[in-house]
Amino acid sequence: MRYVITSSWTVLAVAGVLSIGSALAQEGAAAAVKSTPPNSSAQAPSQQAALPTCLEKLNLTSQQQAQIQEITCDYEVDVASVWKQFSDRYLETIRTEAILLSAIEDNLTEPQRQQVRDQRRRVASHEKRLAGTRVPAPPATPKPVSAVEEEITIMGVPLTPDQEAAADAVQEKYLSRLRSLNRAIEGLHNRLVSLEADKFVEIEKVLTKGQLKQLREIRQSAPPTTPGEAASKSDAARTR
Repeated sequence: MRYVITSSWTVLAVAGVLSIGSALAQEGAAAAVKSTPPNSSAQAPSQQAALPTCLEKLNLTSQQQAQIQEITCDYEVDVASVWKQFSDRYLETIRTEAILLSAIEDNLTEPQRQQVRDQRRRVASHEKRLAGTRVPAPPATPKPVSAVEEEITIMGVPLTPDQEAAADAVQEKYLSRLRSLNRAIEGLHNRLVSLEADKFVEIEKVLTKGQLKQLREIRQSAPPTTPGEAASKSDAARTR
């Protein structure tokens, strides 16, 4: 098999671990991101926690809003703590992946390294534009069988047998740590989803039967746009 350098940065496909399988979980993760930035430490919840977006159409009474605010604040402390751990592990994974890619590039010629880096910058710029315009990303390609094949598949930079062997050797030195980080991220992700799901269980106890029925109908449709997504979409529209 001939290897060629690729632009991919997902050495262990961590993004697959982070995908959320329901509208409730998507909203819960978005709320965690919104309330606690990745580089912030776990802090006490604010006095006025943002209500979940899917409750906006339920015509909540003042008493219900106050009760839901209290429930949300109670959960924010735990969510912020777990989110801090999650973001720390995720950042460590990204840095470890970047070092792995750099170690693989150490065994390339200077023209090969330059081609890889130029292409990586183009891909990053393209992904940034996609994020700003909400253009759907192209369908995912089949997952390679190893991290080296993930890093060495697309760009058209052929490697010599010696370079292939060096890339394999480097990969073996890093995979154990990356797998450990990946397991930690998956566990913390599951804890975040569980906290957000438990929060909704408590919130549902505050609702009337009619409101609960309406909420379930809302959850069966597409997940609502979060304020952050709406702002990004508006900013993108203004720059066109």
